[in-house]
Formats: sequence, C-alpha cells, structure tokens
Amino acid sequence: MEPSIAIQALESSNVDERRQAAEACAKNTDLAQAAVIPLCRCCADDDEQVSEWANGALEELGPPAKEELPALIDLLTAAAPTAYWAVTLVGRLEEAGSPALPQLVAAINQPETPTEVRDRAIWAIGKIGSGDASVHEALQKAAASDNPRTARLAASTLEKL
Repeated sequence: MEPSIAIQALESSNVDERRQAAEACAKNTDLAQAAVIPLCRCCADDDEQVSEWANGALEELGPPAKEELPALIDLLTAAAPTAYWAVTLVGRLEEAGSPALPQLVAAINQPETPTEVRDRAIWAIGKIGSGDASVHEALQKAAASDNPRTARLAASTLEKL
C-alpha cells in the first residue's frame, strides 16, 4: 500500500478501509512512519479493530519524523487515546521534542487531563529533559499527587533532571 493511499484510507468514513489501512501500517513500519498523525487519531476510533491495529502500529514505531512535531503538539489536547500516543511520540523525539514542553506542562497541570495522559507527559518530559522552572514546578506538584503512580513517575523524573 502506498503511503498516500494509507493516509487517505485511515481518514476514510468507511470502516473497512480504515481497518485495512491500520492493519497494513501495523505490519509495515515504513508505512506507519508516513501515517503517524492519522494513526494517532485512529487510536480513538469507534471500531475496536481499527483502534487495536493503530495502537499496534504505533507501539512498534520508533521516533516519528521531526517534521511531525507541530501536528503532534496539536493532538496533545485530543481524546485520551489520541493524546496518549501524541505525547508518547513527542517523548520518543527526546530533545527534539522540547518545543512541546509548554503543552506537556499544561497536560500535567490541568485537572481534567486523563491520568494515563498525565503520566505519559511526565515520562515524555523525562525523555526530553529540561531545566525550566515551570517544568520543575509541574513535576513537584505531580510528585505530591494522591495517585501513587503519578507521584512516583514525577519524583523519578525530577531526579533525572
């Protein structure tokens, strides 16, 4: 499957086309690399097979192309499955993901952020690294969280920075 066809199919209103494209991406990392943004969106698909294939494709993917960063930043406030993968991919960019730090800090600080997205934002900051005061403040607040996992992740990330 050509990357442009896969991208178009992942964005299709036809569930069978989305399933086939997501499966193709899960079986071909080069194809998945070209379709990072639509795959992130498909993680929140109403069809379970589409979302499972999309998740599988992203799990096997390494860091995305740096050119994808602006679109990934835009997805950080999307529904939980999409935002989770956008945060994960930003973290996989490591230092190159640093332009997303303000949005990652916002994800940590906003009470309505789902726990799995908040925890992944903490992980991503640890991968990116930052000495910024707002990052440290957000992590210190998260380290005092009632959620033991969130508190542990934040404390561990603070130690790394």
